[in-house]
Amino acid sequence: MDHGTVAGAVATQAPPCPATVVPASKPGLISHDEVRALESSLDHGHSVRALYRFDAALRALSLDEFAAKLRPVMLELAFNLESFNPAFTAVLLKVQSTIGLSGYHARDEALKRLILPLAGEYGLHADQPQGATHRALFAEFYEDLLGEALEPAMRAAATSFPPAAAILYSQMMRDVLGGWRAHRGRPGAGTLIKPPTAPRPPPPSNKASYALGYNLAIEYLADVEKRLELEAFRHLDERVLAPAGRRLRAWEFLEVHAEGEAEHAAIGHAAACGLVPADHAGLLHAAAADHDRDFAAFYDALAAMLE
Repeated sequence: MDHGTVAGAVATQAPPCPATVVPASKPGLISHDEVRALESSLDHGHSVRALYRFDAALRALSLDEFAAKLRPVMLELAFNLESFNPAFTAVLLKVQSTIGLSGYHARDEALKRLILPLAGEYGLHADQPQGATHRALFAEFYEDLLGEALEPAMRAAATSFPPAAAILYSQMMRDVLGGWRAHRGRPGAGTLIKPPTAPRPPPPSNKASYALGYNLAIEYLADVEKRLELEAFRHLDERVLAPAGRRLRAWEFLEVHAEGEAEHAAIGHAAACGLVPADHAGLLHAAAADHDRDFAAFYDALAAMLE
C-alpha cells in the first residue's frame, strides 16, 4: 500500500510552488525527520487501508448496479468535499490566534502557506484569473457520471446531511476547534500542555500545533485519496461505461485534485516545520492519528455502500 512520499511526488513537478519549500530546520522547532515519520505512519495507517478498500469496490461495480450504488456515495462525497473548507478555515484561525505568542515572521509564513490550498478551492491561483471552484467542478463530474444535476439530487435525498460525511465533518470541527482537550497531560504531548484539572486551558500555541498536525494529515491522505479515485474511475470508464456508450468526459475535478494534492501536502509539511515547537511532537502525532481514525471510518462506510 505504499503510495510514495509527498516529497517524491512534488519533485516531479516543475517549477515547484515556493510554499512547498520546507524551511531549514531551526532550533526549538519540529524537525523534518519527525514530520516525515508522521507521514510514514499515515502511509501504513487505517485510512490508506480504507481507501484501497473503496478503490477495489469502485473498480468492481457493474453497469446494472452502477447508478444505484454510486448515487448515495457521490452525495456523501459532495458534502465531504465542501466540509473540508470550514476545517481549513479553523486551522487558519488557530494559527492566527497565536498572535503575540509565535514568531512574527514564522506565523506570517505559515499563514501565507496555509491560505493557498483554501484559496485554490475557490478557483484562486496566483497570476491567473479566477477559475471554477472545486464544487463547480465536482458538480460537472457528478452530472457527467450519473446523467443528472447535483443540486436537485441533493434536495431529493432523504437528508441534506449524508450520514457518513456529516459524522466526519462533525468530528473534524470538534477536533480542530477543541481536540487538544483530549490530549492534555498525555505523555509526549508537549510540556506546555496543562493537566486535565488545570484552571486555565492550554495556550493558543498548543491548539495551533494540534491544528497544523491535523491539517497535515488531511492533505497527506487527500493525495492518496484523489490519485486512487482518478485511477479507479478511469478503470470503471474503460471497463463499464465506454462499452455502454457512456464514456466520461468531465475529468477536470479528478485530475486537478490528483495532480495538486501532493503540493498541498508539501505545503502542510512546510507550515508545520516552520511553526510547531519540537516539544509539541506528541500533539502533532495525536492530531494526525485523530484524523486518520475518522477519515478511515468515513471511507469504510463508503466502501460498504458499494460492496
